[in-house]
Amino acid sequence: MRRYLASSLVILLAAPPFAPAAPQEPAAPTAPAPLAIAHSPVSCMVAGTNPQIDARISPDDRVEAGRAYFRSARGKAFYYVEMAPEAGRFVGVLPKPRLDAGPITYYVEGLGRDSTRTQTPEQRAVVVDKPEDCRDKPVAALGPADPVAVVSAAGGTALPPGFSGVSSVVAGSAGAGTAAAGGGISGTTIAIVGGAIAVGVGTVAIVTTTGNPPASPSR
Repeated sequence: MRRYLASSLVILLAAPPFAPAAPQEPAAPTAPAPLAIAHSPVSCMVAGTNPQIDARISPDDRVEAGRAYFRSARGKAFYYVEMAPEAGRFVGVLPKPRLDAGPITYYVEGLGRDSTRTQTPEQRAVVVDKPEDCRDKPVAALGPADPVAVVSAAGGTALPPGFSGVSSVVAGSAGAGTAAAGGGISGTTIAIVGGAIAVGVGTVAIVTTTGNPPASPSR
C-alpha cells in the first residue's frame, strides 16, 4: 500500500501544472441577411396610363421603405416613386409613359431600417398603344389615373422625359435623410410643381436618402 501511494505521489509531482483555460473571444456579430424582394417583372406598358409596380419586400420587421425606379429611353437619369404598403406588398404607381418613351427601364429597391439597400435586376418594358398590343408579354396593372409625385435620383429638377401626368419633381441635396429614418433634411430642397420652381419648400417630405442610389450599369 505504501509502495502504491509513493508511486502515485511521484507521478503527480512529475506531471506538468494545469494551464489556466484561455479566455473565450466574444463571437463576432453576424451581419443581417439582405432584404428579399419578390417581384414578377412586367415587360409591357400601355401609353397614357399609370403603370403599377408591385413587389413583396421581406422580412416585414426590417423594411423601412420600397421604391420603384424608372426612366424612359429618352433619358439616362433615373427617377423613383415611393411605394406604399398594401395588403402585405409594396405598390408603386409610375407616371404615364408616352408611346415614344419605350422601352421603359425600371427596378425595385428595398430600404432596410438599418440603412441597407437591396434592389432587383433592371427590367425593360415596351410601350404600346393598346393592351391587346402586348400580346403574350406580361402587362403592367393600371394604377390610379392621378398625377404622380416623383423624385429625381440624380438630383436634378427636370421633368422625367417621355412621361406625362407628373404632379411634382423633388430633388434632395446630397446627404439628405428621410424623416422616417430619423435623419434630418439637410441642404436646400428644390421642387418643381406644375412647372414652377420652389426653393426651401419646408413641407416636401420626399427626399433622397443618405448616399447615392445603387449603381446601375445604364447610368
